[in-house]
Parts: sequence; structure tokens; C-alpha cells
Amino acid sequence: MLRLASTVVMIYVLLTKVDWTSVTQIGRRGFGLIIISFLTTLLGIVLSGYRWQRVLDALEVPSRIRDLVELQLAGMFAGNFLPSTVGGDVVRATWLAKLNKLGADSAASVVLERLTGWLVLPLLVLAGMLIDPGVLHLGGISKVILSVALLTLSGLVAVVAIFRSSNLTRRVRRIKAIAELLQSLYSGLGKLQRKPSTLLPVFGWAFMYQVCALLASIFAAQALHISIGWREMLVFIPTVAMLQVVPLTIGGLGIREGALVLMLHPLGIGSAQAIAFGLLVYAINIGASLLGAPSFALGSSRIVARYVATVKGVSGER
Repeated sequence: MLRLASTVVMIYVLLTKVDWTSVTQIGRRGFGLIIISFLTTLLGIVLSGYRWQRVLDALEVPSRIRDLVELQLAGMFAGNFLPSTVGGDVVRATWLAKLNKLGADSAASVVLERLTGWLVLPLLVLAGMLIDPGVLHLGGISKVILSVALLTLSGLVAVVAIFRSSNLTRRVRRIKAIAELLQSLYSGLGKLQRKPSTLLPVFGWAFMYQVCALLASIFAAQALHISIGWREMLVFIPTVAMLQVVPLTIGGLGIREGALVLMLHPLGIGSAQAIAFGLLVYAINIGASLLGAPSFALGSSRIVARYVATVKGVSGER
């Protein structure tokens, strides 16, 4: 309830600070760029489905890309409209488990897929800083950006170390569901470690997904006539992605816009423009996630029924 209330307050505060005159002057070219940004976002969702499928292949769990993309959209809708940080991931894991009857492995695949993103994001930030060292001279903002990247990497290493510890599984063995999940994560990380070749396609798809998110943000900025170089965006957008998961509001509303205000200020971009940029990126993601509303409303039964029908059809042909 507190998170929902803070989101409502944040919406009011942000909408009162946007320069609506500049928004209404987007023009035909601007609307075209918004459409391109929307389509790029959808492409990113499809690529994230392929990333998830590669993780499932490494775990030896059967899957179909059509089902995974639909689950991604349903999870994205839940994440954007429900006051829960992991609500979308829970939807994906539980619904996938109904398809393959492998609850622990399904949940483990979602966790491992998320972890790949938490490796790619800080690496993109560090790469951006190497490409454009000028980003290191933005005062205190540079230190914050670098700290976020390094803390994320440190947290990722710590989480992987915990999951690789068999002692943890033994300690929570009384809680069957958690013990099974940890065992599946332990086993999954072991499979990935024994077959390093399976990691390359996973991180390849993860990288392409983040590139789509970056391009979508660049198109959105251009639609609002905000001039930001791609090098700066390579640093700023992944940093925003890492910060907006802080569970204060729904969909990172306010956190994303606040981070953009701070990071874009040294580049001479005012707070009204930065907030409008953040809200436009959020609106594009909301629009994309609405495609998952039918799947979320109908529940997993629709996906399961289609999967069963497909399996019967293939069996009949054989």
C-alpha cells in the first residue's frame, strides 16, 4: 500500500514538472521516432525470450520461443502494473512450470536469466566509460555511476557464490520449495560451469537485448529534441536500469526520472526535459507491456492449452 501511494504521489509530482509545451511540439518526425522506439522495445522483448530459451537449454528444459515471448509480455505487464518488484518473474516462473512440470528448474531459469542481465548492465557502463573518458569528469555523478556499476558486479558475484554453496541448500532443506529452487540453481550453475560454451549465446542475446533498450531510449530522446551522444547514453541508460529496480514505486517511477535529472544536468539538459524523457521511456514500456494484458488476464491456462494442443498435433502426425 505504501508503494502504491508513493507511486500516485510521484505521478502527480512528475506531471507537474514536465514542460508540456515542448511535448506538444514533437511533430511528425518525433512521433515517427516514438513508433520506432516502441518497435525496438518489442524487438528487445523477443530477444529476451531467446536469451531465456538459451538458459533453459543449458538447464535441459524444453521450451518454445512463442510461449516464452508471451510469458515475457505477461510478466512485463505484471511488473509494470502490480506493486511488486518480482511479480513479473513469479508469473513467468509459475506459468512456465505449468507447461513443463518442472517447477524448480523453471524458477531457476528465470533467476539465472536475470543474473545475466546484472552482468551485462555494469559491463556496458564500464565499457562506455572506457570509450568516452569524459564521462568520468562529471563531478559527483561520475562517482555515483561508477559505484552503482561496481556494487552491482560485487552483488552478482556474492549471489552466485551463495547459490554455488551446497551448505545453503542443506540449511533450508526443511522448506521444500526453497530447497528445490536452490538445488536447481546450484545444479544449473554447475552445468553452465561445466559447459562454458553455453554461456556465449546466453550473454550474446543478453547484450543484444540491452542494445535494443539503448536504441529505444536514443530514439525517445531524439523525439523530444534532446541531444545526447550515444556514448553518454551507453553509460546513463544501463545505470538507470540498475537503479530503477529499487522497490520504492511501481515500475521505478520517479527513480528513473530523478536519476536522469542528475545525470543529464552536467550536459546542460534541464530537469523538465529529463523528466519528460524518463516518462516517455516509461510510457513506451507501458505500451509494450499492454500486449501482455490478454495473456495475464486469461492466465496460464491459455498457454498451457495451446501447448497441449501442439504436442497432440505433433504426436498425431508422427
